[in-house]
Amino acid sequence: MSPVHARCRIPGRRLIAVATATTLSTLGVALAPQAEAGDAVLDISGPCAIAATPGFGEGPTSPEYIRPEGRKKATMIMVDFPDIPAASPVDERSSFFADYGSDYVHRASYGRYRLSLEPTADWVRMPGTWSSYRIARGNKSEVMQTYVQDAIDAARAQGTDFGDTDFVYVVADDNVPARPTVSQANIFDSLKAGDRAIRGAALVFGRRADSPTWQRGNFVHEANHLYGLPDLYNVRNGASVEFAGGWDTMSMAGISDLIGWHKWKFGWLSDGQVACVRDSGTSAHTLTPLGSADGANIAVVRTSADSAIVAEARTRTGLDHRICGEGVLLYTVDSGVETGRGPVRVVDSRPDSDGGRACADRSPEELAELGDAPFRAGAAHTFAGGVRVTVDERRDGGAYAVRINKP
Repeated sequence: MSPVHARCRIPGRRLIAVATATTLSTLGVALAPQAEAGDAVLDISGPCAIAATPGFGEGPTSPEYIRPEGRKKATMIMVDFPDIPAASPVDERSSFFADYGSDYVHRASYGRYRLSLEPTADWVRMPGTWSSYRIARGNKSEVMQTYVQDAIDAARAQGTDFGDTDFVYVVADDNVPARPTVSQANIFDSLKAGDRAIRGAALVFGRRADSPTWQRGNFVHEANHLYGLPDLYNVRNGASVEFAGGWDTMSMAGISDLIGWHKWKFGWLSDGQVACVRDSGTSAHTLTPLGSADGANIAVVRTSADSAIVAEARTRTGLDHRICGEGVLLYTVDSGVETGRGPVRVVDSRPDSDGGRACADRSPEELAELGDAPFRAGAAHTFAGGVRVTVDERRDGGAYAVRINKP
């Protein structure tokens, strides 16, 4: 087939395995009403929203991305190759990802998003050999589209119905010589399953020797690109995670929840859960933990047309049960910063600690360094520009009382 240009190129990436409000401030953050299918989608808006940018970033999400709300279906095309036949039972490999992925989005969204992951009943034999596709990290979209279209066509020939599919995963067995770093995702103009257009596709790889945590976290990471999230690791420094550590799966996959800002972008936090600090002076806020079963409260201070400061409580609850340090996580978001160049930057409450006693065994070293980043009761931080956040106390249930002073 003739390759068709993709609308949104999502570059190849390297992910690193893990080794070892109720408020008294002005609320005023509004979410747009539910849109009809095909219309503009829910997203951050109101006085604490920041500017949108082309492609994916930290501002409002372009409507061409898939919206993670309500119910969606992803067809998992389980593929093998004439030169590398699958070695695992297909249901074993598919459930390895599907069970984790479905549970992750349900818990991260507080039940607001249900993703049905439907694998093919059998391995789908690709028409070309593995070597013929030349799949590698950072492939051009044309290479990826050829691979995905072949997978769709082969699956249809084996009886797979794509009639209600919102996007696809193409999942190889763990005997294929491709690390999770080779995985990638794209939004396409002309990917087809018969007469149905398939908007998004993610390629998922992982070898038998690769960490299960890495492989499964990567599965979620790729879908989040299809929803419009950028990479939070440093693409110019070997994909190191010094910008955001392990505090979001777009930085380090598989060990934590998403940051609250991303949950707001997805519509998983309502307007009443986001405190927009607009006025000068001091305001008081109660931040419930991000991993709470019923949702969280975050506080946002917009600092320019493109940037904001966010405060949120992170405790060992829900999807955050593996985090190292607890407290109030402070970070900046900037829609003017490109994917992979630090659009989110976490503030380290203990710089140069190497993680301290609790987090020093984390790997790599950037993960350890930011493992103890959250601020504990009695601590405070002043940002450039004068915004100051003070953590007053930790309350029952893991909530934190904070004060924010805005000049």
